[in-house]
Amino acid sequence: MLGPHALEFLYTITNFGDANLIAPPVCGAIAALWVVGDRRNARALALAFAVCLAATVLSKILFMFIYRGGPLRSPSGHTALAAFVYGALALLAWKRESLGGLRYVVIALCAAIVLGVAVSRFKIGGHSRTETAFGLAYGVAAVAVLARRFAWRPQARSGVALSAIAGVTVTLAAYVVLSSGYFDEDAISAFTRWLRGLATHA
Repeated sequence: MLGPHALEFLYTITNFGDANLIAPPVCGAIAALWVVGDRRNARALALAFAVCLAATVLSKILFMFIYRGGPLRSPSGHTALAAFVYGALALLAWKRESLGGLRYVVIALCAAIVLGVAVSRFKIGGHSRTETAFGLAYGVAAVAVLARRFAWRPQARSGVALSAIAGVTVTLAAYVVLSSGYFDEDAISAFTRWLRGLATHA
């Protein structure tokens, strides 16, 4: 039985995979890359992010729709996003040999966050171990897509200032959209119930 301090710590860790926290900066990074002229990498990041989101959301809908009991109802979105975002940061650090020994620190920290989020999800009862494993697989698959398509040499063609403004603007806009609650677990569950009702009366 976990004590209150342990639970508080786990809830703090699990927030590192919260879509409201880490998805908006990804959207901002895509916009920044696009505006600075690095269109190939903007598309690569957008595709990898879309793979992570689509796999998570669509499998949630599918498994909720067919769920009849068992450990697999809703793959962990927190774990999927954490594995993708922090996995991408670790990959970026690995490719930057100029960081020297610091890149190993960044990689270890990112790995620790991903592991912490994954463990926290089933320890606090948010998901089963199976659901957490599915989320981890989605995030790792998305990082693999990014690693394959991302050009690790800078390809900027325009000013950094405008790119930064675009990135911050899109990030803030994404925060506003996600805070509406239209894309959270409850919304997905409600949509799945609507689909099930529709199928029942078809």
